[in-house]
Amino acid sequence: MEQTRYYETMVIVPTTLGEEQVNALIERARTVLQNLGATVDEARVWDQRKLAYEIKHHKEGIYLLFRYHGAPQAAEELNRILKINEDVIRFRTFRLEPEEVAQV
Repeated sequence: MEQTRYYETMVIVPTTLGEEQVNALIERARTVLQNLGATVDEARVWDQRKLAYEIKHHKEGIYLLFRYHGAPQAAEELNRILKINEDVIRFRTFRLEPEEVAQV
């Protein structure tokens, strides 16, 4: 059996998105991960912040946080979905070591 890995994905979406659109994006990501056997520990809006620099003509963004564990294929598929989503300004996925997860 493949080893379970822990991941954290941070996503930035425009502040122009409504609450329903943001929640739909969170649920879509959760569904993609769960369908690939990952366990979603956290999927939520983290904060709304001013960006350090303008990205795609946006100066502010809503940050979404996803923490999950499962096979690498789940993280790869989430990244693929986020890459083609026009509402996503930027995203980054980090693989966490088990000792990092225990600290959170």
